[in-house]
Amino acid sequence: MITFNKPINKYILRFHSKHIELSFCELLVFRTKINSIDICAHFYDNHKGIEIISLCNLKEILILETTDVLELKKVLETFFAPVEYQLSH
Repeated sequence: MITFNKPINKYILRFHSKHIELSFCELLVFRTKINSIDICAHFYDNHKGIEIISLCNLKEILILETTDVLELKKVLETFFAPVEYQLSH
């Protein structure tokens, strides 16, 4: 889902039908935005279950459902996990 393209020093997020190129700094900001989403609010507050995230470069806007947010949280956690953790799972 997230890969690194070495020749252009970009990380490529493949999400649904989108391919979004991010620099490392943009990827960190994206991770922060995703991790700051309160999943509990999707179920207990008067929430519609939709999150709208703009990326740093403002070229892309993602409209995420609750399941998308959960999936992205998991992918980003795995991507940024230490190598030892990734090898054991």
